[in-house]
Amino acid sequence: MRKSVLVTTLMIGVFVGSASHADPLPDLQGQLDELKGSIQRLQAEKSQTAPPESSDYQKKLWGNTRLSGYGELDFISVKKNGNGKEGNILDPRRVVLNVTSRLSDWIDFNSELEWEHGGSDGGAEGSISVEQAYLTFRFNPAFNIKSGVMLMPMGAINQNHEPVSFYSSARPALDTFLIPSTWQEMGAGISGALHSKVDYQLMAVMGLDGTKFDGENGLREGRQGFGMDNNRNFGVTGRIDVRPIEALTTSLSFYSGDSAPSGSPSAYTTVAAFDGRYRFSDFELAGEYVHVYQDHPEVLNKEIGRNMSGYWVEGAWHALPKAWQHGKLASADAVIFARYSELDTQEGGAIDPSKTSGKLNRNYTTVGMSFMPIPAVAIKADYQFFGDHRSSGEIPLDNDKFQLTVGFVF
Repeated sequence: MRKSVLVTTLMIGVFVGSASHADPLPDLQGQLDELKGSIQRLQAEKSQTAPPESSDYQKKLWGNTRLSGYGELDFISVKKNGNGKEGNILDPRRVVLNVTSRLSDWIDFNSELEWEHGGSDGGAEGSISVEQAYLTFRFNPAFNIKSGVMLMPMGAINQNHEPVSFYSSARPALDTFLIPSTWQEMGAGISGALHSKVDYQLMAVMGLDGTKFDGENGLREGRQGFGMDNNRNFGVTGRIDVRPIEALTTSLSFYSGDSAPSGSPSAYTTVAAFDGRYRFSDFELAGEYVHVYQDHPEVLNKEIGRNMSGYWVEGAWHALPKAWQHGKLASADAVIFARYSELDTQEGGAIDPSKTSGKLNRNYTTVGMSFMPIPAVAIKADYQFFGDHRSSGEIPLDNDKFQLTVGFVF
């Protein structure tokens, strides 16, 4: 009896003791639950704020990035013409690196970095510059937005200036002086396809500095680069490409903007261009016409006229026999071409009659061949005959010359 009472008393004591220590357990469990919740919140915040490059997005971005480019290496033999420019020239004319990246399914980045004449170590002519750097926002085939450093949509060459895109060693003079290729500006624009055979481009861009126009170089030195604009006005440029039939491409392009510096009366420069190319069988015909109108040239430079204009026409024959196109030459081509070009930077005379000169009314006849062992490489050889309308005793601006070029894209 006494033993049973003792056991019962001990059991009651243990039960009471356990009950007296039961309260801290729920508190401890609650603290553990709170700590677990805090860790989960921190992990969620880290996931939301982590930069894309630390995730799979970076791997996808690198997978969508491509390197490409092009280059031209020249040998030029300049004939004597009384202007002191004769001699032989070996020139790494340009090497360009292109980086493109698809940032998303609707945003692209495109850039070109150009080394001209050997880059910064190439002497006075050497330079390194950004040729393009812009974003494209693709909404639908008919409407896209571009912004950044872009090539002007002018003429036959400016947007298609890779060495395999034209047959001569040098770009036509027209596309050097009246359309100052390569002509790029900062700005924004829209583009798209209006039809399966019609494309358009329209941009607002930094304008030209007309105080640097002159008779020898036309508009070329008026490009402002990426420094401070000489006035607060933007230029407008646009292009429409039409392909009425499969073998024919035609384009109309324009530019208009105030070229006068701030504080001067306005002096609008308007450039209109038409170009086209038609291929039938192994033959091609191509040409371009450019007209520049300056409404107040006296504000800018009295050596220039109210009008500048020029054109070129070209015939080409794809002459490589079909029997030769096998093995390593399966995709080869050889083109024999001839091109005639004229340009006048004082059409109708200069604003100051005493500065009018026939030497600024120039013509070029170029004959040669471009051999492409593969579509990405062009080996070009041509001879240029130069002529003008200078008076006796005037020094000519250019020379006859033989040119040999190796051009490539990758």
